[in-house]
Amino acid sequence: MKKLIALAVVAIVSQVVSAFAGQAVVSSKEVAAPPPPPAPTSYFRSNEFSLGLFGSYGWTYNNNTRAIGNHAWGGGIDGEYFPLQYVGFAIEGDFFNEIPGDFFGSTVTGNVILRYPLDIKFPGFHLAPYVFGGVGGIFNENNTFTRIATFGNAHRLNRRNTGDEVLGDGGLGLEYRFTPHIGVFSDVRYNLVNGPKNNFPSTRFGMRFAF
Repeated sequence: MKKLIALAVVAIVSQVVSAFAGQAVVSSKEVAAPPPPPAPTSYFRSNEFSLGLFGSYGWTYNNNTRAIGNHAWGGGIDGEYFPLQYVGFAIEGDFFNEIPGDFFGSTVTGNVILRYPLDIKFPGFHLAPYVFGGVGGIFNENNTFTRIATFGNAHRLNRRNTGDEVLGDGGLGLEYRFTPHIGVFSDVRYNLVNGPKNNFPSTRFGMRFAF
């Protein structure tokens, strides 16, 4: 009888031990998931203001009387503001000397710019193609723009038999940023001035400082 009781106790204890041994042990510490990788940082930002300093060259081959003659070398400054990363606005002043004739002229334009920063898709490749278009004016007469740039001597440099004209432009370019604040740019455009015989292409190359 005692052996039967002992065997029964051993069987019950073994069943209890097996039941507890089969239960999963829950750790009191939860393992945190690794953080997601940081999003690529573009050097071209929204709400960005920048200043550009550039050299310029314009050319035509019909010695037109309402714009730049055959060639024009110059330079100027622009200001850009991008309320969105892809869309911005620019105001630009370009002062140039015409060849032949040593005449002086200037243009002032306002443009809308659409750009696409490639470093959004390719981190580390801080290049942005852009297109633009707008309207402004070309100034060849003795006016405020020429007087300022020639220290009051514009009456000896402005083109004869010409007048100030409305100018429209459109073009495309590339900008590369070394840092979020310093870059270089180059673009080419076509300028529309009072009829096909007075239209002319031009190009710029310069430095950009963004804030």
